[in-house]
Amino acid sequence: MYSDLREWLKEVDDFGELKKISGVHWDTEMGPLTQLMHEHYKDRTPALLFDETPDYPKGYRTLYGHFSTLNRIALTLGLPLHTGKVELVRSYLEKLKDFKPIPFQFVKDGPVLENVQMDDEVNVLKFPVPRHHELDGGRYIGTACVVITKDPERDWYNLGTYRSQLYDERTIGLQITGGKHGRIHRDKYFAQGKPMKVAIVVGQDPLIYLLGASPIPEGMSEYDYAGGIKGEAIPVIRGKYTGFPIPASAEIVIEGETVPGEVKEEGPFGEWTGYYCSVAKPRPYVSVKSVVHRNDPILCCAPQHRPIDETVLLKCVTGSAAIWEAVNRADIPEVRGVWQHPAGLGVRFLVVSIKQRYHGHARQVLHVASSASQAAAYNGKWVVVVDEDIDPSDIDQVMWAITTRFDPVDDIDIIKKAWSSGRDPLVLPEHGNYNNRILIDACIPYNRMLGGDFPHVVDVSNQLKKKLMEKWKGLFS
Repeated sequence: MYSDLREWLKEVDDFGELKKISGVHWDTEMGPLTQLMHEHYKDRTPALLFDETPDYPKGYRTLYGHFSTLNRIALTLGLPLHTGKVELVRSYLEKLKDFKPIPFQFVKDGPVLENVQMDDEVNVLKFPVPRHHELDGGRYIGTACVVITKDPERDWYNLGTYRSQLYDERTIGLQITGGKHGRIHRDKYFAQGKPMKVAIVVGQDPLIYLLGASPIPEGMSEYDYAGGIKGEAIPVIRGKYTGFPIPASAEIVIEGETVPGEVKEEGPFGEWTGYYCSVAKPRPYVSVKSVVHRNDPILCCAPQHRPIDETVLLKCVTGSAAIWEAVNRADIPEVRGVWQHPAGLGVRFLVVSIKQRYHGHARQVLHVASSASQAAAYNGKWVVVVDEDIDPSDIDQVMWAITTRFDPVDDIDIIKKAWSSGRDPLVLPEHGNYNNRILIDACIPYNRMLGGDFPHVVDVSNQLKKKLMEKWKGLFS
């Protein structure tokens, strides 16, 4: 398996999914070009590596679109390439069955220490930090990043993806949504009147970024989770200012502290929902104390825009796997597939396919799948259960099931006041971060399945399909 971002990029380039572009400006060109590429290529969008940015040295690069294709997610997770959506989720779930976390390992040195700046030497403006969207309140250095924090009460390092606005050479923002692990850590420090040290990694192994943006159990470090997936410990060095474990092969690491009561106006920023959902407001910021980086560093970026953006697919894969695993833990049988749809932002349109075994089976799946995992409980909106003959990742098949097997009176349940986010365009902050969920039973009614009186599906039998595919294989090559 690849060892760092540069090896990952080489493999991506080898299978034809990396595009290198020179001369693109940092100010509202990189982000919009990425969006236009997504709109044009959709699930074939290459990763974009920008170089020779005006006003910056050649070799100071920015990377967009880590996870725009299933192949790049599969590569990151050490899974087979060229698999379908549900098959990739199933492969990931199989890998997690024998999963054992492997603790990170301190090493003496690493490429990230090729350049070290401390105190007055610090200047984060040396990197080509983009302003991603035209209405953004500033330049954002942290989007495809991981922010390392430490629980003040135990030996637990969390790595989470939280946005960071650039103010000046030694000051950056740090917006963390309530309920996230990094926010819980910060709230604990601030409640004690203490500052919190942070390390912000803005160029890293894509697996660490993927896990930082994914639901990982409380108390487990994303480092240890990554080690378990790779089958070996993640090598780290001690941060120059924080003493935290930072990736030895990271591209750029920024360390500093955030202090209770010290705030700056932050935002607005184009959100993952595809809207500007929050106005600029005072939020805690980070005073930068040290910066370390590799020669010719790569700044990783992930600006969100209206679906489908470059961060959605990773949520679809990892979130679907987490929900599938949670449903299995609940001892619910015959789950055949789980998929969070990209157009639903990777969290808001969940489909589960099952082989029905008893009365109430479908409703049981709906309620468990909607809340048993953080991946579904946070920010969900639609949950749909379908029969095993429906591919949950094929929206046309799902809509066919909804329009032919679903009754709007008998087959809807509603969950009120569920965990949502201030980024939800329908949420009014003064009412709390709640939303309502709709649960859709789009399965054939179980009693009619037993009675055999539900109409037969017009389809090609497996036997005839095999015969025709062999006889006329030239038509399908």
